[in-house]
Amino acid sequence: MVGGRIKRSPPEHGSSESKTLCATPFQYILMKSIFSAPLHLLYEEKVCVRCGLCAALCTTGRIIASEDQSPKILGDSPCISCGQCIAVCPEAALSTNTPAFTAPAENAAYREELDGDLFSGYLKSRRSVRVWQKKVVAHSDLAQLIDVAAYAPSACNIHPVKWVIVSDPSTVQEFAHASIAALKALPGDHPLAQLSRALVASADTGADPVCRNAPALLIAASDADQQHGLIDSIIALSYIDAFAPSIGLGTCWVGYVMIMLHLKPELGRILGIPDDWTPQYAMLAGYPGVSFSQIPPREVPEVVWN
Repeated sequence: MVGGRIKRSPPEHGSSESKTLCATPFQYILMKSIFSAPLHLLYEEKVCVRCGLCAALCTTGRIIASEDQSPKILGDSPCISCGQCIAVCPEAALSTNTPAFTAPAENAAYREELDGDLFSGYLKSRRSVRVWQKKVVAHSDLAQLIDVAAYAPSACNIHPVKWVIVSDPSTVQEFAHASIAALKALPGDHPLAQLSRALVASADTGADPVCRNAPALLIAASDADQQHGLIDSIIALSYIDAFAPSIGLGTCWVGYVMIMLHLKPELGRILGIPDDWTPQYAMLAGYPGVSFSQIPPREVPEVVWN
């Protein structure tokens, strides 16, 4: 293979290939990953120090160590495109020209200099933002969020998360108003009737209880058949949540948006969610209209130490 994505139908049920790859749910997930975008690896022998690390970290056995510990790449073996072999190589002897994986290799030595106390304080200082500057979020800032989210962990490196980025504040408000209208139409005995009354009452005062007047809305979605779509979406959004303050953005996990998308899926058309995508979770984003000076206390969680 010379880059690109392999398009291949799943093996027929009962075939030897089916029994090998689909014996368990995990193997089925692995199959879906393998057949999406295997890495076309490039090996520069003259700079290889023959440490054997690439083979040791290969999770599928595509790379094995030769007698001198140089890598032997098995072209017909599975690959989940995790890039561990590239990342661990101390001399960048391994690389790829696969179009979907053309990010330049970077030296990760900065991690050795990362101050644990400083980073801990940064994470603990993270706050949900619900007051915003009346300012459209720059496309470049939103693009940075998605770039970072692409590096979030994913089961078998499938990375099923797709994104709908709503950067027009008027569209976010259109969705919020349509949500309130839908709640007003609910019958009094509906399971969400109590919540509906509270949100409608808040909206009647001029507030926006659904989207908090946020200028941007991020929807993490996946194909409907993705078993780990929700889990991977939450992980990816957590990356965004942690990274956003470093570029001056605030975020807020927004459950009311998801409630409305489940209650009235047609509301997703306002946001531009494709009909064949399943929205998994939503996050508000924008430039904070308030700053936080202190870290509030948190209750110590229950832990079982074994």
